[in-house]
Amino acid sequence: MKKKAVLFILIIQFLIGIIVFYGSPVYAAEKVEIKFWHAMTRHRGKVLDELVNRFNKTHTDIKVIPVQIKSRDPRMGNNYHALYKKILENLARKTPPDVSQVYENWVCQLIDIGVIVPIGDSVGKPDGIPQSEINDLVPVFREANSYDGKLWTLPFNKSIYVLYYNKDIFKSVGVQPPKTWGDFKKVAKKLTKRQGQKTTRYGIAFRPSVDLFSHYLYAYGGNFISGNKAVFNSPIGIKNLQFWVDMVHKDRTALASFNDRRDFVSGKSAMYIDTTSRIGTFKRKANFNWGVALLPKGTTRQYAFAGTNLAIFSHLSPEKKKAAVKFVNFMSSKESTIYWALKTGYLPVKKSAINSPQYREQLKKDPRYRVGVEALKYAKVQPKVAAWEMIRGIVDDAMFEAISLRNTPQEALGRAVKLANHLIRNISGMAR
Repeated sequence: MKKKAVLFILIIQFLIGIIVFYGSPVYAAEKVEIKFWHAMTRHRGKVLDELVNRFNKTHTDIKVIPVQIKSRDPRMGNNYHALYKKILENLARKTPPDVSQVYENWVCQLIDIGVIVPIGDSVGKPDGIPQSEINDLVPVFREANSYDGKLWTLPFNKSIYVLYYNKDIFKSVGVQPPKTWGDFKKVAKKLTKRQGQKTTRYGIAFRPSVDLFSHYLYAYGGNFISGNKAVFNSPIGIKNLQFWVDMVHKDRTALASFNDRRDFVSGKSAMYIDTTSRIGTFKRKANFNWGVALLPKGTTRQYAFAGTNLAIFSHLSPEKKKAAVKFVNFMSSKESTIYWALKTGYLPVKKSAINSPQYREQLKKDPRYRVGVEALKYAKVQPKVAAWEMIRGIVDDAMFEAISLRNTPQEALGRAVKLANHLIRNISGMAR
């Protein structure tokens, strides 16, 4: 018999001996796979993938598979709308994600139908999240992720609304960023430029939306919902909507636009309102001198914040649940949230991250990042009502009705509140 044949037989006998002794072939343990649904695209999507890759490299027994969900037609809704719809559709098919980005109001509904597990149950457990990690969360973010006193989700991509302004235009007309909403109107007039009857530059371009509506409303102590009742047609709410109608039609200093960010970047407007998450975008793409300021105040100072959190779905096996807990804890960890914030402009979700040398160096190097951190002191949690997702669209419509002069602010908001209260009464997931 040839030597190669003898060697082959010996190898086969050795493998048979292993199988007999252990009862099964020897091979590497299978990785626990976690599917993570998200709505991050373009640069943010790449940074998210980098974080997921870091996790996978440092957790060799787990493989997280990121699944990007985005809108097929941006004109009919954004990527978050697509994600929300996809989650609901797949829950009906009993094929939900393992982990997903979620907004606070989605969580109300997901809790009521019993399809997610509370992160709080894993805190302090041997395979769970240390209590010190939870204590380190920025307080307002911890509040936003808690329902009936229990922590259900963990914050991830959080940002807060600020005022972006064109420094060159501001300097040319000799004005500073407005401190109050009264100043805002005056500054917008000075920034507006006309040639005859044609406006060639507006003080501000804005997209009529529930988010825009919230800024003035919160600044004067107003609310969207009180208890289980919609109240945004209050005198403050009506005055708020009238404020924007007047700026468009009476003062002609504001441009209602679906392309408000593009209008700002092109110089068609001198001011723009959005979240701090746009800082990264402007740093890469804006070729003019721009600044960031706190939104104006009214009788008080309260600012809406935005962004999603991470939820773990309840269909997981014990092994998958442990892996999912490790993953969401990693994504909200000090190191991850610093990296995410520096790369995208979102805010760190941990106090230790905000106070870290890396982030403090960024604040020193680029003071525009400081504004978001300052604004966090005045952050206001959005309504935790399952119906809020649909109420947001109703408020959008009310703004369009009033700004297009189809209805008065009082009529538009009155109709919107009736619809909102109907939804609150009939959709599970009440205010918590």
